[in-house]
Amino acid sequence: MPENVSFANCCEPGGRDERPGGLGAGGARPSGSPRPPWVAPALSAVLIVTTAVDVLGNLLVIFSVLKNRKLRNAD
Repeated sequence: MPENVSFANCCEPGGRDERPGGLGAGGARPSGSPRPPWVAPALSAVLIVTTAVDVLGNLLVIFSVLKNRKLRNAD
């Protein structure tokens, strides 16, 4: 079985996944390079907004079913 190069590199002294050419899979940035500072807050904001909209939408559906008897049956 061939050796897992990524695992071997991550566990060597220095702890970084060093690949020839300096690019990760698919031409992305190297796994050891830092992300720009705006990435984490942007992703966090997207997740928070998505979660809030999902919860609000589900609450509106529950409220609608409670208020309208026609929505309570599956016919």
